[in-house]
Amino acid sequence: MTKKGLIYIFEGDGKGKTSAALGVALRMLLNDKKVVWISWFKSLSWQISEASLTKFFVSNLEMFFAGEGFFLKSGEKTARTGRATVYDLTSQEVHKVAAEKALSYVEDRLGGENPPELIVMDEVIRAISDGLLSEVEVLRIVEKRRKTHLVLTGHAASKAMIEQADLVTMMKKIKHPYDKGILAVKGLDY
Repeated sequence: MTKKGLIYIFEGDGKGKTSAALGVALRMLLNDKKVVWISWFKSLSWQISEASLTKFFVSNLEMFFAGEGFFLKSGEKTARTGRATVYDLTSQEVHKVAAEKALSYVEDRLGGENPPELIVMDEVIRAISDGLLSEVEVLRIVEKRRKTHLVLTGHAASKAMIEQADLVTMMKKIKHPYDKGILAVKGLDY
Protein backbone atom coordinates (compact mmCIF):
# COMPACT_ATOMS: atom_id res chain seq x y z
CA MET A 1 0.00 0.00 0.00
CA THR A 2 1.36 3.42 -0.94
CA LYS A 3 1.30 6.38 1.43
CA LYS A 4 0.53 8.80 -1.42
CA GLY A 5 -1.52 8.18 -4.50
CA LEU A 6 0.36 7.28 -7.66
CA ILE A 7 0.67 9.67 -10.59
CA TYR A 8 0.22 8.29 -14.10
CA ILE A 9 0.95 10.40 -17.16
CA PHE A 10 -0.20 9.47 -20.66
CA GLU A 11 1.39 11.91 -23.09
CA GLY A 12 2.53 12.36 -26.65
CA ASP A 13 1.26 13.33 -30.09
CA GLY A 14 -0.41 9.98 -30.74
CA LYS A 15 -3.98 8.90 -30.14
CA GLY A 16 -4.76 6.87 -27.04
CA LYS A 17 -4.11 9.16 -24.07
CA THR A 18 -7.76 9.59 -23.10
CA SER A 19 -8.50 5.97 -24.02
CA ALA A 20 -5.76 4.79 -21.64
CA ALA A 21 -7.14 7.05 -18.91
CA LEU A 22 -10.62 5.62 -19.53
CA GLY A 23 -9.20 2.14 -19.08
CA VAL A 24 -7.69 3.04 -15.71
CA ALA A 25 -10.92 4.75 -14.62
CA LEU A 26 -13.01 1.77 -15.67
CA ARG A 27 -10.80 -0.61 -13.70
CA MET A 28 -11.24 1.52 -10.59
CA LEU A 29 -15.02 1.71 -11.11
CA LEU A 30 -15.28 -2.04 -11.57
CA ASN A 31 -13.53 -2.38 -8.20
CA ASP A 32 -16.20 -0.13 -6.68
CA LYS A 33 -13.78 2.78 -6.17
CA LYS A 34 -14.81 6.41 -6.41
CA VAL A 35 -13.58 8.18 -9.57
CA VAL A 36 -13.67 11.84 -10.56
CA TRP A 37 -13.10 12.64 -14.25
CA ILE A 38 -12.27 16.20 -15.32
CA SER A 39 -11.84 17.12 -18.99
CA TRP A 40 -10.13 20.38 -19.82
CA PHE A 41 -11.08 20.80 -23.48
CA LYS A 42 -14.02 18.47 -24.07
CA SER A 43 -17.55 19.74 -23.70
CA LEU A 44 -20.79 17.86 -23.00
CA SER A 45 -22.19 19.47 -26.15
CA TRP A 46 -19.82 17.24 -28.15
CA GLN A 47 -21.87 14.20 -27.08
CA ILE A 48 -18.77 12.19 -26.24
CA SER A 49 -19.37 8.56 -25.36
CA GLU A 50 -17.58 8.59 -22.00
CA ALA A 51 -20.15 11.05 -20.62
CA SER A 52 -22.63 8.14 -20.65
CA LEU A 53 -20.59 6.27 -18.04
CA THR A 54 -22.44 8.16 -15.30
CA LYS A 55 -25.59 6.15 -16.23
CA PHE A 56 -23.80 2.94 -15.30
CA PHE A 57 -21.73 4.12 -12.32
CA VAL A 58 -24.24 6.41 -10.64
CA SER A 59 -22.85 6.35 -7.11
CA ASN A 60 -19.10 6.32 -7.67
CA LEU A 61 -18.40 8.36 -10.82
CA GLU A 62 -18.40 12.12 -11.12
CA MET A 63 -17.62 13.74 -14.47
CA PHE A 64 -16.91 17.41 -15.15
CA PHE A 65 -16.45 18.67 -18.69
CA ALA A 66 -14.92 22.14 -18.55
CA GLY A 67 -14.24 22.57 -22.25
CA GLU A 68 -15.38 25.58 -24.20
CA GLY A 69 -14.73 23.98 -27.58
CA PHE A 70 -11.51 23.71 -29.55
CA PHE A 71 -8.70 25.99 -28.40
CA LEU A 72 -6.22 27.31 -30.92
CA LYS A 73 -3.20 28.70 -29.09
CA SER A 74 -2.26 30.76 -32.13
CA GLY A 75 -5.24 33.05 -31.58
CA GLU A 76 -6.55 32.13 -35.02
CA LYS A 77 -10.20 31.16 -35.29
CA THR A 78 -9.67 28.25 -37.72
CA ALA A 79 -6.98 25.67 -38.33
CA ARG A 80 -6.56 22.86 -40.84
CA THR A 81 -5.60 19.35 -39.81
CA GLY A 82 -5.10 17.43 -43.02
CA ARG A 83 -8.28 18.11 -44.96
CA ALA A 84 -10.40 18.84 -41.87
CA THR A 85 -10.98 22.30 -40.40
CA VAL A 86 -11.17 23.05 -36.66
CA TYR A 87 -12.91 26.18 -35.36
CA ASP A 88 -12.18 28.09 -32.13
CA LEU A 89 -15.25 30.23 -31.49
CA THR A 90 -14.33 31.30 -27.95
CA SER A 91 -11.94 33.94 -26.63
CA GLN A 92 -8.67 32.95 -24.98
CA GLU A 93 -9.91 34.51 -21.73
CA VAL A 94 -13.01 32.26 -21.68
CA HIS A 95 -10.79 29.20 -22.29
CA LYS A 96 -8.46 30.33 -19.48
CA VAL A 97 -11.34 30.80 -17.00
CA ALA A 98 -12.70 27.34 -17.91
CA ALA A 99 -9.25 25.76 -17.40
CA GLU A 100 -8.84 27.44 -14.01
CA LYS A 101 -12.35 26.33 -12.99
CA ALA A 102 -11.43 22.73 -13.83
CA LEU A 103 -8.26 22.96 -11.73
CA SER A 104 -10.29 24.39 -8.85
CA TYR A 105 -12.60 21.41 -9.20
CA VAL A 106 -9.63 19.06 -8.73
CA GLU A 107 -8.47 20.96 -5.67
CA ASP A 108 -11.96 20.85 -4.13
CA ARG A 109 -12.22 17.08 -4.64
CA LEU A 110 -8.77 16.46 -3.19
CA GLY A 111 -9.52 18.60 -0.16
CA GLY A 112 -12.82 16.97 0.76
CA GLU A 113 -13.42 14.68 3.72
CA ASN A 114 -13.86 11.63 1.52
CA PRO A 115 -11.64 12.20 -1.53
CA PRO A 116 -11.96 9.83 -4.49
CA GLU A 117 -9.53 6.99 -5.06
CA LEU A 118 -8.82 8.31 -8.59
CA ILE A 119 -8.96 11.67 -10.32
CA VAL A 120 -8.42 11.77 -14.08
CA MET A 121 -7.19 15.16 -15.33
CA ASP A 122 -7.82 14.73 -19.05
CA GLU A 123 -5.75 17.16 -21.17
CA VAL A 124 -4.42 19.11 -18.18
CA ILE A 125 -0.91 18.85 -19.64
CA ARG A 126 -2.12 20.49 -22.84
CA ALA A 127 -3.79 23.25 -20.80
CA ILE A 128 -0.37 23.97 -19.28
CA SER A 129 1.52 23.91 -22.59
CA ASP A 130 -1.15 26.11 -24.20
CA GLY A 131 -0.66 28.71 -21.47
CA LEU A 132 -4.11 28.32 -19.92
CA LEU A 133 -2.74 27.03 -16.60
CA SER A 134 0.43 27.54 -14.60
CA GLU A 135 2.49 24.37 -14.25
CA VAL A 136 3.56 25.50 -10.77
CA GLU A 137 -0.10 25.73 -9.72
CA VAL A 138 -0.94 22.31 -11.17
CA LEU A 139 2.04 20.70 -9.41
CA ARG A 140 1.04 22.42 -6.14
CA ILE A 141 -2.41 20.85 -6.37
CA VAL A 142 -0.99 17.46 -7.39
CA GLU A 143 1.03 17.51 -4.15
CA LYS A 144 -2.27 17.68 -2.20
CA ARG A 145 -3.37 14.26 -3.49
CA ARG A 146 -2.89 12.30 -0.24
CA LYS A 147 -3.99 8.73 -1.15
CA THR A 148 -5.82 9.74 -4.33
CA HIS A 149 -4.27 8.37 -7.50
CA LEU A 150 -4.02 10.82 -10.41
CA VAL A 151 -4.00 10.32 -14.17
CA LEU A 152 -2.83 13.29 -16.23
CA THR A 153 -3.05 13.39 -20.02
CA GLY A 154 -1.81 15.78 -22.69
CA HIS A 155 0.69 16.24 -25.46
CA ALA A 156 4.03 17.19 -23.88
CA ALA A 157 4.68 16.69 -20.18
CA SER A 158 7.52 18.81 -18.83
CA LYS A 159 10.60 17.40 -17.13
CA ALA A 160 9.21 18.53 -13.76
CA MET A 161 5.93 16.69 -14.33
CA ILE A 162 7.71 13.55 -15.50
CA GLU A 163 9.91 13.63 -12.40
CA GLN A 164 6.80 13.81 -10.16
CA ALA A 165 5.11 10.90 -11.95
CA ASP A 166 5.29 7.23 -11.04
CA LEU A 167 4.38 6.06 -14.54
CA VAL A 168 4.83 7.88 -17.86
CA THR A 169 3.68 6.41 -21.15
CA MET A 170 4.19 8.19 -24.44
CA MET A 171 1.77 7.71 -27.31
CA LYS A 172 3.67 8.37 -30.53
CA LYS A 173 1.80 9.13 -33.73
CA ILE A 174 2.90 7.01 -36.66
CA LYS A 175 -0.27 7.56 -38.72
CA HIS A 176 -3.61 9.24 -38.00
CA PRO A 177 -6.87 9.35 -40.00
CA TYR A 178 -6.98 13.16 -39.49
CA ASP A 179 -3.94 13.40 -41.76
CA LYS A 180 -6.17 12.14 -44.59
CA GLY A 181 -9.04 14.44 -43.58
CA ILE A 182 -11.02 11.66 -41.86
CA LEU A 183 -12.93 13.09 -38.92
CA ALA A 184 -13.31 11.39 -35.54
CA VAL A 185 -15.54 8.32 -35.43
CA LYS A 186 -18.07 7.97 -32.59
CA GLY A 187 -17.14 4.96 -30.49
CA LEU A 188 -13.57 4.82 -31.75
CA ASP A 189 -12.49 8.36 -31.02
CA TYR A 190 -15.13 9.91 -28.77
